[in-house]
Amino acid sequence: MSMEKRQYSGSKPLVTSLVRIALLVAALWCLQPASAQNPGLTGAKTSTPIPETNAGPASSKPEEYKVTAGEIVKEIILSGELKAERSIEINSPNIRSSFLNTVSMMAQEGSLVRKGERIIEFDDSSLMSNKSEAERTLDEAKLNILKKKADLEAQRCDLLSSVAQAEGQLKQDELYGKLGKDLLSGNDYQKYQLNVTKSKLALQKAKEELDNFEKSYDSQIALVEIKKSQAEIDLKKIESDMALLKIDAPQDGIIIYGDNWTSNRKIQPGDSLPQGMEVASLPDLTSMLVIGYVYDTEYSSLKPDMRCTVTFDALPGYRVGGRVASLTSVASRKNFATTKKVFQATIQLEKVDASLLKPGMTAHVRIPMVIAKDTPAIPREFLGTDLQGRYFVLKKGADSKPITQIVSIGVVGDRFIQAVSGVSIGDPLLPVQRLAEVTK
Repeated sequence: MSMEKRQYSGSKPLVTSLVRIALLVAALWCLQPASAQNPGLTGAKTSTPIPETNAGPASSKPEEYKVTAGEIVKEIILSGELKAERSIEINSPNIRSSFLNTVSMMAQEGSLVRKGERIIEFDDSSLMSNKSEAERTLDEAKLNILKKKADLEAQRCDLLSSVAQAEGQLKQDELYGKLGKDLLSGNDYQKYQLNVTKSKLALQKAKEELDNFEKSYDSQIALVEIKKSQAEIDLKKIESDMALLKIDAPQDGIIIYGDNWTSNRKIQPGDSLPQGMEVASLPDLTSMLVIGYVYDTEYSSLKPDMRCTVTFDALPGYRVGGRVASLTSVASRKNFATTKKVFQATIQLEKVDASLLKPGMTAHVRIPMVIAKDTPAIPREFLGTDLQGRYFVLKKGADSKPITQIVSIGVVGDRFIQAVSGVSIGDPLLPVQRLAEVTK
């Protein structure tokens, strides 16, 4: 009997410990949020999940919110690039000897260049050999002209000599022809008269040959000069092509190079570019806009003239207002590295600070879109979910104690959520202590 008493007395501490643990569990249960204390609440349920809100420290949360009729706003965020509305494009030159041009020199991108300063050069080694050949052909044409002139002058001298001989022969024959018949025999007289006639014909023929020569002189010279002119034209074409391969800045500005789509990168020295391809541009820094890209899921929500706010990765804290100037009606690939189709949105900036904004900067465009007006709006931190996935709020009771109320929601904005039922305008709400993790 004494042994049983000793065993019973030894179990008292164990019982006391169990009682203390039970009391501690009950206390912790009372301190849990309302969503965990009331897992069996019934009411409306929606299938639209809400993303978790980064509510921040408890001390920064409002202690109470009175339901008001307001707007539900959701932001559409576009990524894009800052570009100049007006700029001078510099393209790969159109030369005759080759379809591709190889870049040999480029000024540093983003540098400020002055008008007339050399910015791009293309390889002209093949044109140098063509130029040497054209110069040799031109020299040969010039020598041919000199040779032709010398030959023609020699021919003129021969013709002039023939005319002089014919004139001398005619004078001589005319002297004999003037002798009377009484002084000569009949045969000699006839012979001298015939010689006069022949000399006159010979002189006439010599003069005609000289006259024909003089008339054809210019045409014969022009014939050889045509080859010289053609050689000069060919040489000028080559020199013109060589000049096209050396590009100087047409105006002051910042040089921006284009993209080499075949390599999915910026153009760089050594690239072979087809004729007409954009190599660089000199933008007008006083007229800047943002070219953003919109996927088809958000395209239908955008309209021209919608207001927006633009920020830049390179300028933390800087923002500027703008508006949607235009939207393309046909989707296209953003670049050759992706197959996804996007629409293009042009964002006009309200003001341009040329000292800060530079072409090529990555921009983010925030376009607020009102998806509901004059509707009961609940801040996201005042809405919670229970273990069954239902949405609830904590109404402030008469004694300031929270009353859990199941609600159904409508559209979801970035800061506010539309309350379809469960609350009324003017209801005081208390912030929910914990939001369940859900996916949007």
